[in-house]
Amino acid sequence: MRLPNPSRRTPVALLNLLSQPARTLACILGVSFALLLIFMQLGFRGAVANTANIVYGKLRGDLVLRSPDYVHLYEPRTFDRGWMRMVQGHPMVERVDPFFIMLMRWQNPPRPAQCTQAPPDGSFRTVGMMAMEIEHPVLDVPEIHDQLSKLKNPDALLVDRATRAEYGPGDCKRFSDKDIGSPLEVGNRLSHIAGHFQLGTGLATNGAILLSDVGYGLRAGIDTRQRASLGLVRLRAGVDPEQAKAELIAWLGQRDPRCLQEIEVLTMTEQLRWERARWLQDTPIGMIFTMGVVLSFIIGAAIVYMILANDVSNRLPEYATLKAMGYSHWALARIVLVQSWLLAILSYLPAALISFLLYELTAGLSRIPTAMTWERFWGVLGLAFLMCSASGIMAMLRLWRAEPASLF
Repeated sequence: MRLPNPSRRTPVALLNLLSQPARTLACILGVSFALLLIFMQLGFRGAVANTANIVYGKLRGDLVLRSPDYVHLYEPRTFDRGWMRMVQGHPMVERVDPFFIMLMRWQNPPRPAQCTQAPPDGSFRTVGMMAMEIEHPVLDVPEIHDQLSKLKNPDALLVDRATRAEYGPGDCKRFSDKDIGSPLEVGNRLSHIAGHFQLGTGLATNGAILLSDVGYGLRAGIDTRQRASLGLVRLRAGVDPEQAKAELIAWLGQRDPRCLQEIEVLTMTEQLRWERARWLQDTPIGMIFTMGVVLSFIIGAAIVYMILANDVSNRLPEYATLKAMGYSHWALARIVLVQSWLLAILSYLPAALISFLLYELTAGLSRIPTAMTWERFWGVLGLAFLMCSASGIMAMLRLWRAEPASLF
């Protein structure tokens, strides 16, 4: 007669956990902490990926022209705008507009008396300086378009409200209407704040400003009529960017082979992927958060293994009795696996709830765009089951020692 599986008649795995509530609670707290670390590391890693493309996500263009020496958004190098005019002649191209961006030195405006914790007057910071032609705006931010006329003065600038407080806002917290007219120095040139907008600062700097192309050239020391940081290519309606890129590269190579040595042509989708990969894979920032996920996974697996292995050791006589009654190794091993899955579920729920709260807190205090996504929600649940299952499988090896002779 075939013996029934004990786990079907009695919830042995659950009873094992309930029989020692203090130890089970300690395990749940430990695994929850490891899962919370995974959530936070993935959240910060996701924020790295998101902030890498904050600016690109608002640029109007189907293709991107850039220098072969391009490093990242705030260090793009420059190329001759003559190649942009050549691209403009392709039948698939509607227009090509320049965009200018680099890191520049910012000197704080005078510090208000009430800002006792603010940096001293005249403190220097690095700011992301962006610019475009006023007649042909390429940043798709509606509140910027309403203020473009203010930028006709080359010494006027718009400041991103995401710029951090150490850049000297008048209310000591965030740039607003109170700062309009405030004098400051950008790139060793006296400037003033003419307005503000909301975009996001990215990873290379904690502040961002927007000027006209003329104002940019005066501070960057380049002739913006001849050089550009990026060329944004808008294609005619219905043209596929991938097809246009291939045909454009072939067309440019035929017209002037030097062109493809001076510029690179990417679709906007490719540029977005490239920028994300650069920050996630080629910089310490992304690597640190990736290693944090791996280490958190290992910590959680070690906690589960220690609890399960200790539980199996303490219950070897009971398991040996079941084996003497005819239960197979796998029938007993199933109990350990179910026990590990219960730990995964019980540990995941508080970790997910706390991570929701911490994401909101982090976004509010640091302005880092951390938010829960469905991919991360279900992905960490899968990692929890994988982590606990791996620990359960390792603990199952103890069961092979549960021979009936151990009863005596």
